[in-house]
Amino acid sequence: MKSHVRLLAVAGFILSLLTLSRANSEGQQYIVALKNGESVAALNKAHGTKTVGQVHDTSIYLVESIGEDDDKVLKDLKKDKAVETAENNGRVKLRSGNEAPLSPILVQQMAALLDGQTRTTFFGTNVLKAYVEQPALYVTRVNEVRSVSTGAATRVAFIDTGVDFDHPALRPWLEPGVDLLGENGSELDGLSQQMATLIDQQGTSLLDHRFLFVLNQSMASLLDNDSGADAFPTEFGHGTLVAGVIHVVAPDARIVPIKAFDANGDTTMFTIISAIYRTRELNIDVLNMSFSTEEDSETLRKAIFALQSDGVSVVASAGNDASGSMNLFPASYPGVTGVAATDFDDRLASFSNYGKAVSVSAPGAFLVSTVPGGKYAAAWGTSFSAPMVAGANALLASVRGHGRSVSPIIINTADFIDSLNPGFEKKLGTGRINLKQALK
Repeated sequence: MKSHVRLLAVAGFILSLLTLSRANSEGQQYIVALKNGESVAALNKAHGTKTVGQVHDTSIYLVESIGEDDDKVLKDLKKDKAVETAENNGRVKLRSGNEAPLSPILVQQMAALLDGQTRTTFFGTNVLKAYVEQPALYVTRVNEVRSVSTGAATRVAFIDTGVDFDHPALRPWLEPGVDLLGENGSELDGLSQQMATLIDQQGTSLLDHRFLFVLNQSMASLLDNDSGADAFPTEFGHGTLVAGVIHVVAPDARIVPIKAFDANGDTTMFTIISAIYRTRELNIDVLNMSFSTEEDSETLRKAIFALQSDGVSVVASAGNDASGSMNLFPASYPGVTGVAATDFDDRLASFSNYGKAVSVSAPGAFLVSTVPGGKYAAAWGTSFSAPMVAGANALLASVRGHGRSVSPIIINTADFIDSLNPGFEKKLGTGRINLKQALK
């Protein structure tokens, strides 16, 4: 088993980490936080801007300037005594962590390692056995703590591309959540009839030799299937994969989807900030963010600090650039648990970032999770090691109670793995998470 896993990890294919990168924009929109008692109308009058959005129940506004010098407007906004912070909004886009295609040979090797047909019962639902008995759960000792905690009475939110609300494994545990894009929060929104038909195809799973669901750098495709399915949205399925990882770790936790990215991976920084503030209204215990950016947004940082002040544990992926960059946000912010990816032998996954942004590590190669259409898939990336840690936080929050972060316990009880990773000493956080130790 270990030799197979090593082969797959070294292959370096990363399944759709959501890395936030600033897209080219007109530069005419600005995120402005006003000081207490200040008026956005007065601000607009003074700077020739207009209000186009507001973060619910805050003094954070999205304002737009037409026909003005962008740099000058931003400088003037920052100098205004009524303004606490001002920064560019701009469009942002999700991008995969690796541009390398997945070879058909590797597809067959992966499929051959898994039983994509056998079903079992898991907390009242009928699911794929390979999903609930996968190696990642044994490595992190999750299966040894079911009698102690299953995440009952906790709520885990995740900011992503939505979710398949009808997936049989997830449906009983999903909350309506929040959709900031004005749709219904489903990842199936906007699919063409051809794509919807492919998703609805019969079959117990997509882990057999006939179908393997893979997200790569440009599309989601059904491999080994002569359907010509080449028009799936770029980041289709990512949110459902994240939700499935959370659920398999903390099966009794309520899952709260926050849709801030569309299926093509497009959004704005203002939308991300709005998503974080909306979670404060949802009485959550844990927030998972499977994305990263090198842009240090002061408004984003303050939004996360506000959430942490409520006792929420905040988890973020460290990124898939095989880099030791210190500027990875939100993972680098104080109190945020940044997560690197390891394989089943506790070695750093070939794609994973490392360094000061990492608080702890978790399996992130060859995880089995849910995908739209009631199916399952294998996934790679720190996008999926992060929800393992988010689920772990839910297990602890279930026994510790609401309103107090349990992240330090997860971090401080990890298994030390530096000796297995020469050259990466002190760069993998405190080590790989160990739920048996944490729940002691």
